[in-house]
Amino acid sequence: MTATPKAFLLPIDDTEASLRPIRFLTRLYPDRSRISLTIHYLVPPLPPVYAEGRLSPAQVAKKKAFLKERDEAAQKACARAKQVLLDVGFSEEVIHDLVQEKELSVAHHACRLADIKRVDAVLFPKQSGSALEGFLKGDHTSALLHHCLVSPIWFVDDPADTSRAVVCVSEHRASVRALDHALFMLEETATAIDVVHFSKKLSKKIISHGIEPDGDITRWVADQSADVRANYAQALDLIRESAVDSARVRLVAAPSSGKIAADILSYSAENKAGILVLGHGGSSGTWGFLKSSVTKKILADFRHQAVWVNQ
Repeated sequence: MTATPKAFLLPIDDTEASLRPIRFLTRLYPDRSRISLTIHYLVPPLPPVYAEGRLSPAQVAKKKAFLKERDEAAQKACARAKQVLLDVGFSEEVIHDLVQEKELSVAHHACRLADIKRVDAVLFPKQSGSALEGFLKGDHTSALLHHCLVSPIWFVDDPADTSRAVVCVSEHRASVRALDHALFMLEETATAIDVVHFSKKLSKKIISHGIEPDGDITRWVADQSADVRANYAQALDLIRESAVDSARVRLVAAPSSGKIAADILSYSAENKAGILVLGHGGSSGTWGFLKSSVTKKILADFRHQAVWVNQ
């Protein structure tokens, strides 16, 4: 099978922590010949005092020193990231870098560039404590979900096992888009894929191997809401039309405790799934995420996994 090219955007700063998603990529894609990656670095804006028309000789000297220092910092950060990518097998031809002056938030810059570049995913390290000290420091989760309405976001807490992915298909249309994204991104990998729906009506798991649902799954689907039935039918069509080997797929209906985020994390831990694929959206709108959502809870609690969020 000929792999379809995949393109990623990796925002970085001056820290080693910002390069953590690279290790995840190298495990997911042993063959990196069809993977391209754009490194995105933000430099601090020019202080307003230096933008004035008339500067004293001392101010001119300070302005030159400021510009020189920030240019050197950008060159150093990009060179370090490039070297890490070269060391793990990326070719120089597929590595690109872009340096911009910071005018907006980190998330707004990254998502706008992702749309322009039409990348397949934006890579972002999980925010934890003070591990990130540069521009990426702080929690950018809500802002990324607000601005990245087109490009999927991969939140990575490395090390993450790439042997199994859990794709959650629900009554929401975003979950079908999430499955479509997962099938495309995982087509040439060896990652097993569990397509899972959680239901409070179930007392035990129903598992069907392959893409042709067995009798138990078929009967269960027939008893679901119209939205679930429609999304499940489209999910099966997407799997059949994809390049993913059916032997790698399991269709799963799993009991729910009513706490879906906890159910998803528990299922993934039980099945040693290092990749979680979620569709984020709904009638409450994107900013409903800030108050309460499955996505928010999972992004707060996941450990040593990659969470792929599609909207």
